[in-house]
Amino acid sequence: MRKWIIFLTVGICIANITTAQINNYFPDTWKTQPESPRLTSDAPYTVVDNKLVADFNVSAQDKAEGCYQYKIAYKAIRINSQAGADSLHQLVLNFEPNDELRSMRVRAINQQGEITNLESKVRTVRLPGNRRAVVIQDLSLPVGTMVEYEIVVRYLYNTSGSEFLQTGLEAEHVDFRLTGPKNYTFRIQTTPGVPAIKDSTSGELQFHSISLNKVPAFISSDLFYTLPNLKRVDYAVVQAIEKKDTLKATWQQYGEENYIPYVAVSPQEFKKLERELQRLTFLARPMAPAQRIYLLEQYIKSNFTLVFPDETGATQDISWILSNKKADETGMIRLLNASYYLMNIPTQILFTGSRDSIPVTPEIPLRGVAKNVLLYFPTLNQALAPTEMLTRFPCYPSKWSGITALRCRDTLVGSQSKVLTDFITTPVVPYSFSNVTLEASLSDVQNPVWQVTQSFGGYPSSNIKTAFTKAGDVQETRNSLLNSLLPFQAGERRASNVAIENEVFTPYTLEKPVVLKSSLATPALVKTSPQEIRLRIGDLLGGTIPTETDIPTNNYPIQISFPYYQEKRINITVPSGFKLANSGNWNATIDDPALSYRIKCDQNGQQLTIFIIEWYKQNDLSGNSKLKFKAVQEKIRQIQKLEMVLMK
Repeated sequence: MRKWIIFLTVGICIANITTAQINNYFPDTWKTQPESPRLTSDAPYTVVDNKLVADFNVSAQDKAEGCYQYKIAYKAIRINSQAGADSLHQLVLNFEPNDELRSMRVRAINQQGEITNLESKVRTVRLPGNRRAVVIQDLSLPVGTMVEYEIVVRYLYNTSGSEFLQTGLEAEHVDFRLTGPKNYTFRIQTTPGVPAIKDSTSGELQFHSISLNKVPAFISSDLFYTLPNLKRVDYAVVQAIEKKDTLKATWQQYGEENYIPYVAVSPQEFKKLERELQRLTFLARPMAPAQRIYLLEQYIKSNFTLVFPDETGATQDISWILSNKKADETGMIRLLNASYYLMNIPTQILFTGSRDSIPVTPEIPLRGVAKNVLLYFPTLNQALAPTEMLTRFPCYPSKWSGITALRCRDTLVGSQSKVLTDFITTPVVPYSFSNVTLEASLSDVQNPVWQVTQSFGGYPSSNIKTAFTKAGDVQETRNSLLNSLLPFQAGERRASNVAIENEVFTPYTLEKPVVLKSSLATPALVKTSPQEIRLRIGDLLGGTIPTETDIPTNNYPIQISFPYYQEKRINITVPSGFKLANSGNWNATIDDPALSYRIKCDQNGQQLTIFIIEWYKQNDLSGNSKLKFKAVQEKIRQIQKLEMVLMK
């Protein structure tokens, strides 16, 4: 039985913990004598109740410590079936770095109303990226049990937030409430399908509430990102009047606060950096700006180490960084940006999110969303990720491409430098740059040994180089990577003469492909008789990855990792007197402005050639392009199962 883990991603914060409990906002929620409701549902579990609170009525002490809001999350989950009981082993509650857990209650209520305290089963786990999770483990609860938990958190250094109102579990009731002083101005927006917000006031407080009933479980897909498509509410303080002070929170303010530390460089730092760049002889050669950008990034990321910030701030100082060959993330951004400035290559800074998370939205300043930094080159409309040590220009994490970003640059107004901000779409590398080719030749059908040459450029090249860089000199890992790149299923081929070139990052740009050559013996894929020869080459033409034909419903787009171009050419020497019998299966054309798939088969005497071109111009495919994508997937799936039949 699959072990289910129910995740709750928490972005929240709370103050005085003795009073900040869910019953203060929704009375009679955490009941003294609760009952497990009797529900009729085919789902293994049901969220009986989910209540979320963001409270901006924080104490003066908490505000002085950087807490601007408290958050409370309450959830009650009922186990509906034996399958649910068998598979629910733990609950995992994920916290963001700025979340400070102040209290937690968790209990189980059986069908007779008996309460079991589960706090002894709670553990805290450290996660990468300075994040934590609370795990409620070893549950082993019977059918009909309801698990209740409440968490209270202080949310630090942020006047905005988001709450998901939908998860992978169906929910009977979901409530959200935002409360704050009347002298605060909030901006709130919801995703499609969320009911209208109800606004009210009481005394010096304001309230904004959303209530949903019978929220269906969200059905995820491998073809699109789940989190951005969940029902959600986003909110932010845009103005707060505190006595005689008026505080405003805008994207312009966010840009100024974050941009200036990256671009403000002292004369001493510039002087030392200028001397360092003069030592780099490769920069003295005449070359295109794109190549200069790549070579400088390659040099710095190959010779400098990314470290955690030092308490003294030394890891952000360019002079110290150049002497010690180490920098934290801020230092790495400053070093690269200042270097391109001295090389007379204009840069701007983009703050963006990720395609698999909450997007940056111009209408509402969600400060915690725009956490990914790009150096943008406006004259080229390309970018690089300064703190991602295993990416190279013009490729940066593909999940950051094609989405909204806050752009920051400076300009002179009179004698003063001003920060200008606006919103642009992060650049998408052209599909033709990320090219994959395969040429396979078979000269003797009776002794099937394929001579194969594969090449990978752009993002595929970057991904391969990242994997081999991580593998280092560990031969077992390198062999595993090579095995994953070769065509045909591993058990149906015997590889020899395997050689790979340019598989790690070097001074050669990503336009120079990774090249993989091999000889592949596939005797099990050939069946011969005096009058007929059958070749199973579906894995060679269609790949070994199962195709996905369950196209997202409604308005959800198909989202691919990055646009790309793929070309395959198969050359087979056919025995004299044999001719391809099922040629119709090896010819097809599927065209759309956003994608194309073409396969063509020709036989000229004993030479049989199959040629495939497949490309996708966009990250997201919608409308008629989704139907064309499905047609391509169906054709590839057909080819994967197809045999080539040669008749005498």
